[in-house]
Amino acid sequence: MVVLSLSIKGLRKLLSVYEHYANVYGLNKTEMLVFRAGKGPEMVPEVLLYGSAVRVVTEFKYLGHVLTEHLKDDYDIERERRALLIRCNMLARRFGKCSNPVKIVLFNAYCQCFHTCQLWTKFLKKSYTTMRVQHNDAFRILVGFPRYCSASGVC
Repeated sequence: MVVLSLSIKGLRKLLSVYEHYANVYGLNKTEMLVFRAGKGPEMVPEVLLYGSAVRVVTEFKYLGHVLTEHLKDDYDIERERRALLIRCNMLARRFGKCSNPVKIVLFNAYCQCFHTCQLWTKFLKKSYTTMRVQHNDAFRILVGFPRYCSASGVC
C-alpha cells in the first residue's frame, strides 16, 4: 500500500487511518520516502506509527520500479540492465544450439520488453547508453555475430 501526502500533517492523518487497517490485516513493514524537488527540506519531522518512528529511505522499489528521493531513473535503468543480462545469459545457455530465427523470436519475447521503461524521464545519458550497448551486445552473443558487427541494423 502506498500513502502519499504533500505535508507531514496530512501524512500523520493518513497514517492514523492506516494504523487501524494495518492492525486488522497484519501489515507491519512501513518505510517513508521523501521526494525532494529542487531545494527539499533539510530536516523532515519524525512520523510515528505504532509509537515508533517510521524509517526514512532514499530509494524504494514499488511495482518493480525503483523510486529515488530525487526522482532520477538511473538506478532503475541499472536494475533493468542487470535483468536483461540475466535473461540473455539464460537464453544463450538453454537455446544456444537453436537456429538464428528461433533465437531472434526468443530474444524479442524475453529481451525487448523493459518493464516500467515508460516511466524513465530523468536519467543520465550514460545510463541509457550503457543499457543500449548491453542490449546490442546480448543480441550479438545470442546469434553468434562478431563483436565488430553492428547489431543495431539487425535488430
